[in-house]
Amino acid sequence: MTRIVNRQELVHEAMGDGFAEALSLYDTQRRVQVLVDDFLPDAIVAGKKVLDVGCGLGFFSRRLVERGAVVTACDIGTGLIDRTKRFAGCDAVVADALDLRRQFGTEAFDVVVSSECIEHTPDPARAIAEMLAVARRGGYLSLSTPNIVWNPIVRLASAMRLRPFDGFENFSSWSAIRQRVAAGGGTIVMERGLHLFPFHLPLHTLSSWCDERLQSMRSVMINICVLAQKGSAEA
Repeated sequence: MTRIVNRQELVHEAMGDGFAEALSLYDTQRRVQVLVDDFLPDAIVAGKKVLDVGCGLGFFSRRLVERGAVVTACDIGTGLIDRTKRFAGCDAVVADALDLRRQFGTEAFDVVVSSECIEHTPDPARAIAEMLAVARRGGYLSLSTPNIVWNPIVRLASAMRLRPFDGFENFSSWSAIRQRVAAGGGTIVMERGLHLFPFHLPLHTLSSWCDERLQSMRSVMINICVLAQKGSAEA
């Protein structure tokens, strides 16, 4: 039975061109670098079937295509799918992050990539379970989501109308991400935090320096980034 999608899940679609205008290109590029370039060496991604869940404007899909992956992008909004097709030059379909296995089947992809998607659903735990379900045994999930310790600041910014966003913002903790990945049959093999301070500040060189050298403080960084492997090919 098809799930009824809540209006709050379609906020990026409803923003239209405003989504691109509100996006931090620096933040997006940093997440692409970590989730695709740092976490996924050529042996994992080149020539492999990759699903980009919550593809948004297509930045991750495009980089994956450039890296030689056979990419299927998906998002809940038709407008976002159309933009990703044009921008990334890959297959793109409308799909629900909370119902991936119904659409794609189980163990259909070598790699699943998803950045800043699960928090915009009503059930981040279910989204992770679905992503791991469509990954093959021995395959990978490369995932990012905002750290819940920053949730009060984000809510304050929204209340002050400093952010053009009114959708779900179900941020996660590091412990919750670890537990949800384990529950879905995955094992985290790499962890990275991003942004020790807001990326809107014009201090990107310093921010990148902190990302590279202060990972001992990732528990308080804005973005949680993990690479998980689903079981093993022999299991």
